[in-house]
Amino acid sequence: MPAAIRSGRFFCNLFFFAAGVGIGSWASCLPVLSAQNSLEKGELGLILLCFALGAIVAMTNVGRLTSHYSCSTLSLGGALTFGTALVIVPFVSGNAWLASVVFVAGSGFGTLDVSMNTDASALERRSGRHLMSSFHAMFSFGNLAGAFTVGQILSHGGALAICLGATGVGVATFAIVARLGSSRNADPADALQAGASSGGRLDRAQKAYLYLIGAIAFLSMMGEGGIMDWSAIYIVNVFSGSDSAGAYGFAVFATMMAVGRLFGDAITARIGSTRFLYYCSIICAASVGLLVLAANVVVVFLALAICGLSVANLVPLAFAAAGRSGGAFAGRAMSIVTTMGYAGLLLGPAVLGFVAQASSLSVTFMLIAAAFILVALATRALRKE
Repeated sequence: MPAAIRSGRFFCNLFFFAAGVGIGSWASCLPVLSAQNSLEKGELGLILLCFALGAIVAMTNVGRLTSHYSCSTLSLGGALTFGTALVIVPFVSGNAWLASVVFVAGSGFGTLDVSMNTDASALERRSGRHLMSSFHAMFSFGNLAGAFTVGQILSHGGALAICLGATGVGVATFAIVARLGSSRNADPADALQAGASSGGRLDRAQKAYLYLIGAIAFLSMMGEGGIMDWSAIYIVNVFSGSDSAGAYGFAVFATMMAVGRLFGDAITARIGSTRFLYYCSIICAASVGLLVLAANVVVVFLALAICGLSVANLVPLAFAAAGRSGGAFAGRAMSIVTTMGYAGLLLGPAVLGFVAQASSLSVTFMLIAAAFILVALATRALRKE
């Protein structure tokens, strides 16, 4: 691998790690945030919805800026916005102001996510190798670092302001280092943009197949997002666990996701992507079922570990299938599938919050299990690859 690509890969990994730290700390702090602001489940769902809306607004508009700014510059801007908003959240009083700041946090994350994934896609094309799983593994390691940091601070009596202050500064710091390093290399996104702007369109059959893959991405990321945002609260509320226990539960899930993504490409090469996707979705559904039936926190942690390991490669496999299906128009194909996928990741947990308010957290996790079962059924219509 050429030195320029190795260097670009390293600094792109830092952006993924920064994003993971921010999301990991945000998810781990939700029980404390909810208690500090006396939020009901439905109110917390609205706060999560504001994060989702901010991210989606940014995601649908960042593409227009890539022709004027490099992906690393946009990633830096998104990371600074995300990190700053996290620092401010603990000091906001009133649900309206909290929702506004969380909306800004979501927009920062959305900008960072689209920009870094565009950069990663271009690096993968230039290298001629499968790299996306390794980038997403760094995101998972960032989740782990953020959750672990929050868990340590809470277990030593630290306040929400210290938790989100430390991790918010961390997000900004990693992004600044990544941007400074990226400035020494040509921005690889130019190649991707050139391909995306070329003439031609996806035909009707390609679009229909991409919508199927997009549905798989939507359901997979809805389940993943639901577990990320509600597992800590499930441990605290249902099993009367401590706030730090909730954070560590999320850390178990994030750790196994990272491990699964480290080995994802090798397993795919061995058994094929469609079969691997099917097996992963079935195991995900079974592990969430185990979580609902768990009699104690130890079993919940075991269920989260199995689920994290199996859910790890659902999204990378869906994105890879989109790229292959798109052929010469892989950029357009990825746009369709990623938009549908992130809609599930960002909107799903908020909707699940309303379900929890109307029924219970157990019903919420049963719906997550059902989503994974639908993914397994949908894989039967995929090409055998």
